[in-house]
Amino acid sequence: MASGLGFVIGYYPMDVFSEAASSPMGVIEVDFLNGQILRGEASDSLQAAAAHYAEALPEFCRANGADPADFENLSAIFDSTALERRVILKVTDRRGRRSTTEYVGVPLKRRRVLDSLGRIRTTPRRAGLAS
Repeated sequence: MASGLGFVIGYYPMDVFSEAASSPMGVIEVDFLNGQILRGEASDSLQAAAAHYAEALPEFCRANGADPADFENLSAIFDSTALERRVILKVTDRRGRRSTTEYVGVPLKRRRVLDSLGRIRTTPRRAGLAS
């Protein structure tokens, strides 16, 4: 979805970052399990794309050695400013383990930070147990 081409659902052009920037909330949050827009105002086309992603999820999971039942939550928050594009991917598995991973830039990559020794590293994923 972030690429704007929607190859997972065929060829489905979209601009989720532009829609996020113009949304009154400044973000678009997509629930990939249920195919819904959770936050922000999205065009009919983007809402349809979200539904198509939910329909394609079972095959995508099978192709990648997973099962849709492995996920309790699978969502992404798309945010765009004049300076950067950002996606926050939130995953909760069926055991209640959660992770949040942030991607920035063009192309999207995990954010880089300096570690305690001054080395450049990707930002660690934030993980935890569901409450």
